[in-house]
Amino acid sequence: MYYSFESIVERIVTLNKAWKIAQEDFGAESMLAKSLRDQKSSWQATLLREFSEKVSIKVDTENSTAVDVLLSVRLKHPVHLSDGTVKNDAEHLPLRIAKDILHEHEIQSLIAKHT
Repeated sequence: MYYSFESIVERIVTLNKAWKIAQEDFGAESMLAKSLRDQKSSWQATLLREFSEKVSIKVDTENSTAVDVLLSVRLKHPVHLSDGTVKNDAEHLPLRIAKDILHEHEIQSLIAKHT
């Protein structure tokens, strides 16, 4: 099955919103919150692999913490979502999760494309 670049970005943004709500309502360690987080990360990996010419990743020094280094999945061109918002990114991907779902050379290559 083929998913367009825009539809994947839309899914990532939607899952990110649902994940945040699940964390607030049921806790960060709830099965629902973890499942939504993992699904979002999986779609981010798909986006990074299947559309590598349209994306890069950047270490987000403003939002990273001592516990979690966050990678911002950056879009080379803005995407207009169905709710009318315009996105220049496909949310954050914690480095610890990126290391579980991507090869180290993929991460380094995508970071290098941003610089």
